[in-house]
Amino acid sequence: MSDAAAKRRAKQTVNNLALSLIVAVLATALIIMIVPRDDSMQIQRVDYQSEAVAAEATIGQDVFVPEVDDSWWANSARLEQTGEVQSWFIGLVTDNNQFIGIQQGFGINPTWLALELQGNWQSGELEINGNTWQVWEDLTPSNPKETKHYALVYEYDQNAILIYGTATEDAIGSIAAQVEIN
Repeated sequence: MSDAAAKRRAKQTVNNLALSLIVAVLATALIIMIVPRDDSMQIQRVDYQSEAVAAEATIGQDVFVPEVDDSWWANSARLEQTGEVQSWFIGLVTDNNQFIGIQQGFGINPTWLALELQGNWQSGELEINGNTWQVWEDLTPSNPKETKHYALVYEYDQNAILIYGTATEDAIGSIAAQVEIN
């Protein structure tokens, strides 16, 4: 067998390897493009302002509806019932994918408040636009932050507004600053 034939066969093996690698990559890309993707499991945006109008009509109470930056969006807005307490809930996602929950309870009692804030402790008070908010922090801080890592609570009459989440304290405070209930 000549050296030329051996070189040709060795080069042919490298060429075949490169060709089969290209075919495998193209086949994988084709499969990825053809396979249908189900987007039904993705969290959908919710029009919380429309839901608020329906909630007000249902319960006969004014609900808190904050104005948020266009880059924020709501992933949930609903009425909830816990025992005798009816509440309005909005879940917001900030521009950097952090969560802010807003819970407004009507005709609250100490049990409802304790259930909503379990795992947190009151660490102080904060004055925002003339309203005194209780500051509640997580008893066992973790990384990543838990849903109620930081919470602000404003009690008025027999009602309360809780604003909590994984977002920054400034972001949560910006929502609290919009509360105009005295």
